[in-house]
Amino acid sequence: MTTATHPAQNLSLNNDDAAALLGVSPGTMRLSRHTGEIFKNVPAPPFMKMGRAVRYRRETLVSWLEQWSEFENTAQTKHR
Repeated sequence: MTTATHPAQNLSLNNDDAAALLGVSPGTMRLSRHTGEIFKNVPAPPFMKMGRAVRYRRETLVSWLEQWSEFENTAQTKHR
């Protein structure tokens, strides 16, 4: 038996799910909300506050990830 999920559940992620999507720890996500930076000099992704719950829009996180360049090897990183 499968359970149906509400469409909005696919659109918003909690802290742990957002961290998994970005490949960082949940603690890094929590800290980024306080400092405004997820890495040094890198703005944290936007989040929503719904009462006490923190949520991230999946599409916002995917767009945030697209700011990063992809490389085939580490030598390429020196030229960007």
